[in-house]
Amino acid sequence: MSKKTVFGLLLASVGAGCFLVGNREVKVNKRELYCPALPISFEGKRLLILSDLHKKRYGDNFNNIMAYCKCQSPDYIFFLGDLFSRDETDMRPKAYFMSCLQSIAPTYYIVGNHELFQPECLAALREKLTRIGVTVLCNEKITLTENKEHINLYGLKLPLRYYINSSWHYNDLPVPTVDYLESKLGKADTDSCNFLLAHNPFFFEQYAQWGADVTFSGHCHGGIVRLPFIGGLLSPERKFFPKYTKGIYNSKTYAEQRKMVVTSGLGKFRLNNPSEILVCTLRKGCEKNA
Repeated sequence: MSKKTVFGLLLASVGAGCFLVGNREVKVNKRELYCPALPISFEGKRLLILSDLHKKRYGDNFNNIMAYCKCQSPDYIFFLGDLFSRDETDMRPKAYFMSCLQSIAPTYYIVGNHELFQPECLAALREKLTRIGVTVLCNEKITLTENKEHINLYGLKLPLRYYINSSWHYNDLPVPTVDYLESKLGKADTDSCNFLLAHNPFFFEQYAQWGADVTFSGHCHGGIVRLPFIGGLLSPERKFFPKYTKGIYNSKTYAEQRKMVVTSGLGKFRLNNPSEILVCTLRKGCEKNA
């Protein structure tokens, strides 16, 4: 065997090893989330943000990931969709996963695009989650209350046509208008702080125009492959260099007043892109360095 062949095999082995380790790695990322409209009673509250579990298990009965989550001592948990993949039918493990989250802190769940392929499974899962105390928000609003102050928490469920067209391609997808969002969620209460859970981040400016002070999204899996100094490479819609893949973004129209938090999520193939447990500590006001 030649030296070039040996060297090539060595590089391939190292590359494969990096992929196998990186594709199973989980990181806890902590951020401070500033919001001028935040009620003072929510200052310092911790949000645990999860999304896009798909088929990942993380140990027997999700033991590994639950250990990470429990250590964060969150006040609220948001799960932002794609709890299961479109070809899964056994919802028992997913109900168990969510029951474990609910035992840590009040848990709120919205539907992603993969759930839309299995409406019967989703209906059964929703019934199970409601029984165990998880709040499922499908174009609904509830209030989070601390010391008689509150945040409006909305959960958006977009139809499948906003993710894939009738020809099963990703071109010419519609963009929801503010009127459409109002038809699903109602008018935003502009006298209160509004948090919106919305699986798809690509409509950030529409969410902000509707009235979301902070939007929480997933869907993009961090861009699947992350490149140094560039960010995410590819969206689930097969678009290169998507605009929103991971992190905290400011609205172009409303600047520091309205933001979006995007988590890279937990499941699916990924490279140089560890699965993410995101913890956001709420802060009233604007960022100090803004």
